Amino acid sequence: MIVSADVTSLVAAQTILQHGKVLGRWITPRRWCPFVTPAKRDVDVRARLIAAIPDESLRFIAEDVGNERLLKLAVETLTRYLLILRMGPAGTGRKGNARSLDPGQVADCAYYIAPTLFALALVHWLRSKDVAPTAGGLLSVVTVDDLAHLSASLRESVLKEVRRMYALHHRGCWEDLPRIGNDLGQITEVAGDAAPGLSERQRDSHLPLPDEYVSEMGQRSLWLMESLAPNLFAITQRILEIWEETDDGALASNIGYRRRLAAEKLLSHWEWRDDKGALIEKPPFDLKLALQGSEGEAAGSAWPPRNLASIFGLLSNLQLAHLFVVCLSTGGRRSETLDLRRDCVAYASDGRPYAKGRTFKLVQRHDGELRDWVLPDLAVVAIEQQSRLVKLVEAIGPLKPSTDGKLAVARSTLDHLWVQVSGGSASDRTKPLLHLERAMLSYARTLGMDLRPSNQWLRPHRFRKTVARMAALAITHAPKVLMDVFGHKSIEMTLYYILSDKALQAEIEQVGRELRVMRAKQAIESIVAAEDAGDNGLALGGYGGPAALMIDRAIKVQRERAHRRGELWGVDSVRELAEVLTLQGKAWEVVRHGVLCTKFPGSEAGPCNRSKGRPEPAHCQSDCSHRLEEAFLTDDVDAAIASCVAEYVTAIETDDDLLQAMWAGQIRAHVVRFEHLRVKWMCHPMVVRAGAHHGGAEPAKDPT
Repeated sequence: MIVSADVTSLVAAQTILQHGKVLGRWITPRRWCPFVTPAKRDVDVRARLIAAIPDESLRFIAEDVGNERLLKLAVETLTRYLLILRMGPAGTGRKGNARSLDPGQVADCAYYIAPTLFALALVHWLRSKDVAPTAGGLLSVVTVDDLAHLSASLRESVLKEVRRMYALHHRGCWEDLPRIGNDLGQITEVAGDAAPGLSERQRDSHLPLPDEYVSEMGQRSLWLMESLAPNLFAITQRILEIWEETDDGALASNIGYRRRLAAEKLLSHWEWRDDKGALIEKPPFDLKLALQGSEGEAAGSAWPPRNLASIFGLLSNLQLAHLFVVCLSTGGRRSETLDLRRDCVAYASDGRPYAKGRTFKLVQRHDGELRDWVLPDLAVVAIEQQSRLVKLVEAIGPLKPSTDGKLAVARSTLDHLWVQVSGGSASDRTKPLLHLERAMLSYARTLGMDLRPSNQWLRPHRFRKTVARMAALAITHAPKVLMDVFGHKSIEMTLYYILSDKALQAEIEQVGRELRVMRAKQAIESIVAAEDAGDNGLALGGYGGPAALMIDRAIKVQRERAHRRGELWGVDSVRELAEVLTLQGKAWEVVRHGVLCTKFPGSEAGPCNRSKGRPEPAHCQSDCSHRLEEAFLTDDVDAAIASCVAEYVTAIETDDDLLQAMWAGQIRAHVVRFEHLRVKWMCHPMVVRAGAHHGGAEPAKDPT
């Protein structure tokens, strides 16, 4: 077992788990955690322990050789604990109970939380005159009082780790425990002054971005992609050529000087034109590019750009425009977005584009599970432009050429989609982008937009919540759709996403009411237009179902009343009647695509459920007086009638009475659905025969 293994076995286990081959050096492969910072991917455990020990206690290590052995024991014990986290039943809570932790969680623990806890024990032993342990019991001196000087967030993280240790102890996987206790919430002083209560932690749930904010940022991002991008690509290609032309083996300072002059000369004569060929006198909004070497308010918006720093600043913001489009198109998590590759766009057999990627959350594989996202056309353009941008940017080396030949070789293996774009003379533009939060804040600042829309900092996860809100407002059965898009394992998680915005429920109801009124308005306007057109228009405006006749009668009554009052029938009249027919948007429910139920819930009954409740789609019948069918179904119904007639003829020829009865019933059900189709087909001899087959038309269940 790891808890009692020797150093050789620990190193062997660490090597097998692919976390490095050196004890005290915890390495996490980048493919497992592409979004983790380099410092957390390669953790020097000894250095992290020393960094967590106060300066006044560090001198004890240098004064006594035994204390050096104590530090070595701490490194060994901490590594042992990390291995147990990776292999043992270390998970807590409802979702990950008794599961091993993923590499990213272990890296976080190795970098900050565990060194803090172990450093508290080291400080005790360094200052104590007691004999330090040589094997176990290192943490036994840590008490709850030792956590008092920690920040609230760090204290909470350390206590959570202590609870994990106790859980592992109960499962027989860990022995070295602090003297803090497992059930910390029940520790209460029975004497003395009352302890101040802990302030309740306010949960800062991610909020959807406001519609106006998304619209404004979207318009500006679109301008960057369509109007500015062609200029930047052409300029960047020319800068790359300048780099290649000046790489002649001269002194690095001389080459850098010539490159800067050539680039500034290029920019001084460049004509900036938009996607329509018009000269860009200035952008349609202020672009506040941070000046090289400046911070905060020091920003420049001069147009046109005249130096390399401004060009790289524009390239950086073009990348963020692509990022904005991708985030809103996929609703991906930060890790999923950062992991996208340059060749991630693929096409299905039907030509539909999608993005191939990996998801790391809610999966057991450390290197993630493959998944895909269907892409709109604009997102495809954004990813393809970004692939071109990143290849150009990373090909432009430092202003002063480097003598290290390894860099050029390494570039051939890079495939990350998002890159760190910087205008610094010594910048390495091959590094992948890691900090989406900083990048999006920088983008909002450059566009002159609010960094805290709706009083909450702009951050990547808010785009995910924005997608959830838009889908909830616009899509029928949105929770199921979003569950697939977001990669959730349960519908409850998706519903939490949707309803975390307290105002969304009311907004969903309002949008639903407006959509119902809008459908009614469209039906009324179509029927009125057909009446005004006379014989040239489709009967009932192309609408079908018995409810279309009811709406037609209501229109005639309303127009007659308006005529008696001396009023003209207009837009307001249509809106008023639509609200009456839908109970101000409370009635009219979509039974299925193109089929509406117009009954008033609670006051009208129907054959589908024979009660005054909501309609039952599975039992919808074509002869129901509340059924309204939209005009776009006409072609489908016409084709269905033709097919039924053909099958009916075949059944007659084969003298199959059973099939004749079935197809006759289908013909009778379809023919009466639309008035203009009834007029068309009732002249057909087979339709007439089908209607007389059973002595007339009978009610039939909806064949659709």
